[in-house]
Amino acid sequence: MASELVTNAYLYSSGPYSLRLRDAGRSRVRLSVRNTDPHIPAPFRWGAGTPEELAERGRGLYLVTLYAECWGGYPMRGGLSGQGGKVLWAECAAKA
Repeated sequence: MASELVTNAYLYSSGPYSLRLRDAGRSRVRLSVRNTDPHIPAPFRWGAGTPEELAERGRGLYLVTLYAECWGGYPMRGGLSGQGGKVLWAECAAKA
């Protein structure tokens, strides 16, 4: 999941980006990536569907939603280097 979130930031953001991992309690970890692009992509915004079967793009973040327990995105003001942007995040739980 971290790879997909960071790859998205690398491909679609022209400014700096960062990955953050933190304990989310109850044997869960939250991965979040901040970047300077304010656009929240599908499927992290409401109303987005499944990517087309032969689509060349759009599958990575869709896979995150399949394997994450929960996910989301929100815009930032000020952000990295004083720029606006967004945070995309996903949480997953350790399986016993």
